[in-house]
Amino acid sequence: MTALNPKGIVFFIAFLPQFLAPGAPVAPQLWLLASTFVVLATLNATLYAVFAGAARRMLESRRAQRGFNLVGGSLLGGAGLWALAARLR
Repeated sequence: MTALNPKGIVFFIAFLPQFLAPGAPVAPQLWLLASTFVVLATLNATLYAVFAGAARRMLESRRAQRGFNLVGGSLLGGAGLWALAARLR
C-alpha cells in the first residue's frame, strides 16, 4: 500500500538522495535504505496493533466507556463554545 502512495513516492524522491554516496554503486544503497524502511514500517505497524489491543482491553468496561464519552463530549462541547465565542467577537 505504501509503495503506491504518491505522497510516499515524492517523499522518497526528495529525501533519499541525501543519503546516497555519489561514488558508490546506487543499487546496494537503495536496497539497504528500502530494507531499513520496510523493517521500521513493520515495527511501527506491530507496535500500533499492540497499543490498539491494549487500548481495547482498557476501554471494554462500562466505567471506562462512560469516562471516555464524558471527556470526549466535554471537549467537543468546549470546542463548540470556543467557536461560538470566536464568531461573536
